[in-house]
Amino acid sequence: MPKNKSKNLKLDSFIILIVSILIIGLSFFFRAELSKFSSFGLLGIFLINLIGSATLFVPAPGIATVVAGGFLYNPLFVAIVSALGSAIGDLVGYALGHSGKEVLFKNHPFWYKILKETFHKFAAIFIIFFSFIPNPIFDFVGVFAGVFHYSPYKFLVYVLIGRFLRNLLLAYSPTFLGFIRGI
Repeated sequence: MPKNKSKNLKLDSFIILIVSILIIGLSFFFRAELSKFSSFGLLGIFLINLIGSATLFVPAPGIATVVAGGFLYNPLFVAIVSALGSAIGDLVGYALGHSGKEVLFKNHPFWYKILKETFHKFAAIFIIFFSFIPNPIFDFVGVFAGVFHYSPYKFLVYVLIGRFLRNLLLAYSPTFLGFIRGI
């Protein structure tokens, strides 16, 4: 690779890293303001899930908005907008990982190659499964997808599938609970 192109790639990675850290920091700092988005209806549910997923390793009220939204709005629409918000927000972790490859594996190219091959082989399963289950582990999956240069389009689609399925169950939960209570 030409020296100039290598410098540009490092500068681009550094900029992505800084922007990702800023988004995470601002989201954490203004987390109390997230509750104000709930008055925006479906747009608020989208924004809360977007910002909540962008805050890596920090709990956010996304799941609560999906359950509450399923009670107030059409659960299918709630599942769609919340999944879109979450999937787009999860791209922050992906971008952070994409820009941080040099930091994590600079001195370990052997392990990088093995882990990258394993991740690519099982990526669809990892991404869909861990995005379906509410847990902070998924943030690591997003970071590693970026580190291993997994296709951002595939990453987004698989996250969208997992988040949609999870949020569909959550959005319909008030309906299910109402049905059970009525029995």
